[in-house]
Amino acid sequence: MELVHPAIFRAYDIRGVYGTDFDAAFAQRLGRHLAAHLSATVLVVGRDGRPSGPELAHAVADGFLHAGTRVIDVGEVSSPQFYWAVRTLGAQGGIMVTASHNPADQNGFKAVAMHGGLVDVIGGHELRQIYDSHGGAHRPGGKLEAHDVVPGYAAAVSYAASWQGGVEIPCAIQAPRAITRVLERLGPVAPDQNLAARFDADGDRIMFFDHGESVPPDLLLVMLVQRLQFSSVVADIRCSRIMAEWCGSHGVPLIRSRVGRLYMTQAMHRSGAAVGGELSGHFYWKSFGGMESPELTLLTVMGVIRESRISLNELIAPYRKYFRSDELSVPIHDHKQAAQVIGLLEQRYRGCPMDRTDGLSVDCDDFWFNVRPSNTEAVLRLVVESKRKDLLERRIQEVRGLLH
Repeated sequence: MELVHPAIFRAYDIRGVYGTDFDAAFAQRLGRHLAAHLSATVLVVGRDGRPSGPELAHAVADGFLHAGTRVIDVGEVSSPQFYWAVRTLGAQGGIMVTASHNPADQNGFKAVAMHGGLVDVIGGHELRQIYDSHGGAHRPGGKLEAHDVVPGYAAAVSYAASWQGGVEIPCAIQAPRAITRVLERLGPVAPDQNLAARFDADGDRIMFFDHGESVPPDLLLVMLVQRLQFSSVVADIRCSRIMAEWCGSHGVPLIRSRVGRLYMTQAMHRSGAAVGGELSGHFYWKSFGGMESPELTLLTVMGVIRESRISLNELIAPYRKYFRSDELSVPIHDHKQAAQVIGLLEQRYRGCPMDRTDGLSVDCDDFWFNVRPSNTEAVLRLVVESKRKDLLERRIQEVRGLLH
């Protein structure tokens, strides 16, 4: 009997404490049923660097093999490297064993499927249905093979960024081994005391720091759209007002998306946008099938810095027009309470323009905010932006008071 806690099925993926919320038997069944659901002949399995990764990846692969599938094990990789492998190795989908930025005692599963040449994320609710299905009968013919994605992936990044191999990357890098293996092929990393880039545990997010100061990902995105003359862009609803203002004044279509990979990739696929980004440091690229490639983001930014011959802070300075809070969390009991609280905010600010793309966005001229239920925790997420620094804290307290 598999160990499975119902709460592990999240909006975007599966996450929980290994050995408490799920076990290897769960992973084996998940792999077996996904293979049957996709009628797959080829599937990919990968994992991040967590201690439980090898055992769980082996269990997933065993489930794929049970269904008679050819299994390509890409080993320890980043999530974007896994997506690239699925897209380029002739697979119908696969599972990445990872819990993203969650603590090391946790683990999880990101599942994807190929549709029309694009990698589609399979959300946690659909994964629950797949797991509970009656598929997964044994089929002979399963075969397991190992594949190193680094050479091919590095070449694809270099080509997309028009990056000359062996050129020095003057940036301090904090990244998992899966990322550094790729960067070692792209050029020697020469740590710079001023510029730094930090990747998360499964290598799908990147944050930049100039002289120790964090560079807002949405402002970085606007800068890239302008400097590289991208024809369209996808951004999540939390991004700064400067994004809509700049795109509107320059005739660049801006597609607003709900927060999260599932929704961002759908928006990238529907729109055919050249680039997309989230406030959390996810950057999506058309040249990578609408999925993330933080190595491509790094090289693209480095290329702009090199060509402009000014610092990253100087590059984004023209877009630092407004003052914004961090993403704040307000505890709630459940989604019913979230709907009630959001309803109260609608009444309070009923004279202001509103948007319900994701939770509630309210634009009150001198400030705007977005509040939305978290897809992973029992909290409301709040972001507030203001025209004036002295007004920001007052508006934060005003909206938080109503939420409480």
